[in-house]
Amino acid sequence: MYCPVCFQNTMKIRSNGVVKLAFNGKSRNNSLYTYNLQKETQEQLLAKLRDKVVDFFSFYSEFNNKTPIKNFEVYSADFMCSNGCKIDVMSTKVSVVGVIYTKAEVKALLLAEGKKFGIDIEVNLES
Repeated sequence: MYCPVCFQNTMKIRSNGVVKLAFNGKSRNNSLYTYNLQKETQEQLLAKLRDKVVDFFSFYSEFNNKTPIKNFEVYSADFMCSNGCKIDVMSTKVSVVGVIYTKAEVKALLLAEGKKFGIDIEVNLES
């Protein structure tokens, strides 16, 4: 992953930190969770993501005029550059799709939970 400061392929995710979620550019105060890559399995990490998606979809399903979910972001600012660059954590958000979760896992999760809550999912994670 490329560092936004030195533009070298030296960015790595920290072993623990916080992941945040946004749906169509909107998120709730509780749309975040902590992770620990050294202590948690992939299944545990996926369960945490599922819990937050279910929480948001449960909330969103109560709306009368729901627009389809076209943009889904799952990101973290807990990345570091192995060159020691000072990265602005307030304005940096790096997707963890392809780092913690695969595109296929995220897409399948969104489609399955969207179907349960009657929410149209039109997210394209390929770009």
